[in-house]
Amino acid sequence: MRASTSQLRNLIGSVASATSSSQSAAASSSRLAAPSLRSLHSSPALDPKDAAADAHQPPPSSAAATESVLSGTQYANLEAQASSDAQVFLPLTHLHPTTRPPTRSLIPLSSHVFAQQPRKDILHSAVVYYLDSLRSGTASTKTRSEVNYSGRKIRQQKGSGMARLGTRGSPMLRGGGVAFGPKPRDFATDLPRRVRELALRSALSARWLEGKLHIVPSLFWDPPPGTTGPLSRALASRGWKENTLFLSAPRHPESPIKEGIRQRQGRPSAMDPVYTTEQREEHGKALANFSAALANLPRTQLVRLDLLTQEAQAAAKRGSDETKKPGELHAYEVVAKQNVVMDLGALEWLEEKLGGAGTHEDMALLGEMEGMSMEEAEIDEARAQAMEEVERAEGEVAAKSAP
Repeated sequence: MRASTSQLRNLIGSVASATSSSQSAAASSSRLAAPSLRSLHSSPALDPKDAAADAHQPPPSSAAATESVLSGTQYANLEAQASSDAQVFLPLTHLHPTTRPPTRSLIPLSSHVFAQQPRKDILHSAVVYYLDSLRSGTASTKTRSEVNYSGRKIRQQKGSGMARLGTRGSPMLRGGGVAFGPKPRDFATDLPRRVRELALRSALSARWLEGKLHIVPSLFWDPPPGTTGPLSRALASRGWKENTLFLSAPRHPESPIKEGIRQRQGRPSAMDPVYTTEQREEHGKALANFSAALANLPRTQLVRLDLLTQEAQAAAKRGSDETKKPGELHAYEVVAKQNVVMDLGALEWLEEKLGGAGTHEDMALLGEMEGMSMEEAEIDEARAQAMEEVERAEGEVAAKSAP
């Protein structure tokens, strides 16, 4: 199963052309001011932000509070990552009426994952890499030594007046062996992990720039009977009935990121989110109705991101070297679908897997440091006022005691 050169060009060209036409409009409308600082895995993680609320503008920080927590270079890296462009926003929509948000809400996304400049060359390499891994490579032919014929010479070398011939399995004869024919082989190619992650960021960013990336609170749906019909109509009303990729994962994963490593490298780390068995089981029960109904609809796909990590761990225990690289969401799966719909748990998984979670943590840390700076400024101001009062009192006492 290998796509032709024209198919690859059409697939990548459609993403590149749609991205270039919608990049300026989407960037101007979606890059808003930084929201209220929050941590990714705290209790209000990824809770929607009210659009009517005023954007939080962090106050300037002082050097004294900064040096007490981080060095100047580390703080500069944090401040650069936690700038107003470190996050972009996407409206929160819904699928089931019971999951409809009470107010119009915006979800902050890490620009490290969803607002990258799409790379056409990287996407092409990722598509070729993925399609090569799907090729079975089972084509096989028999050589002249493998065909079921005797090795006896057909006729004498000279004196017959005809061409010289050897055995019956000669490739020149009908039914003989095949010269230089195909043999079973592995068509899989290698692509570095960082390049694959960059391709996935480019694919997600392209869908965000096109306005075809959607976030819902959850993929909850009613139990049977009568599940497929209502789901089909609900998806059709939103334009998600065909050629749509649905991503889902449990909420609030445990992050294995080490702060020291991420700050020392000066960039967010990409780690596999950790889920407990209870989280996977509860999420599977909540997603069962939607999964059963979606299986009846053509040209749609549901990917449980939490199971990808579990699949990778099982493959590592078996010691298998699978070419499809389990444990990953491939950029091809995002590019091949026109729409991408994810719940909040999938958003957390993607930001944790692709290194975007560090942006939220850096903004939270920067906010704490700026809060410390404000406290110290207030203390300094109160201290100055107290000194002025002491000097005024000493002056009054000196004036009274003078003859």
